Amino acid sequence: MAVQDIRYYLNGLLMQTDGNEVKLIATDGHRLAFAAANIEATLPKAEVILPRKTIIELYKLLQDSDEPIEIEVLANQVRFSFGATVIISKVVDGKFPDYNRVIPLDNDKIFLIERLNFLHALQRAAILANEKFRGVRPVLKPGAMSILCTNSEQEEAEEELEIAYQGGELEIGFNINYLLDVLTNLPVDTLQLAFGDANRSALFTIPEVSNFKYIVMPMRI
Repeated sequence: MAVQDIRYYLNGLLMQTDGNEVKLIATDGHRLAFAAANIEATLPKAEVILPRKTIIELYKLLQDSDEPIEIEVLANQVRFSFGATVIISKVVDGKFPDYNRVIPLDNDKIFLIERLNFLHALQRAAILANEKFRGVRPVLKPGAMSILCTNSEQEEAEEELEIAYQGGELEIGFNINYLLDVLTNLPVDTLQLAFGDANRSALFTIPEVSNFKYIVMPMRI
């Protein structure tokens, strides 16, 4: 199963509860994000799909609140309470496919990279990215990763980053916005990247942390 096989859930977010763990999974058909957290409670095993509008509203409100959030999963609704705020949301009908089948487990080109160095290199290269396709080509070789962007006028930007990598060479294309999104929103210093081949999704994780995964599909450039 590829990420695109669950693209029809782009307007919803899957929330799973089981014991003391809450998992959140979202996809737009080109990428998939997974995040999990342990909490001080014992939860029933449940699975609901929350509408996109609910998630956007929750995100906005939680930015300005340090209050703990209480979540109640009801028959056809989910109630979120924090401080003086209560949000009651309907759930999306349907069953979310098995997202575990999307996560690439056998990518063998694995290395660590400083998040800010990677982010700044992409931001500089993005100036010359094609406005329509927004493509970027990371080129992996022992000791380094080059980042290439071109536009319709054949202008090219190239950045090179030193990395502790001694595997095989690879050139792969991505939508640069999908890479910028994850690098901008993760508050960590270092990321682990795992590539396979030019046709296989890439896996972004946080070293020694199992509660976050970000999968992005490649694109032809």
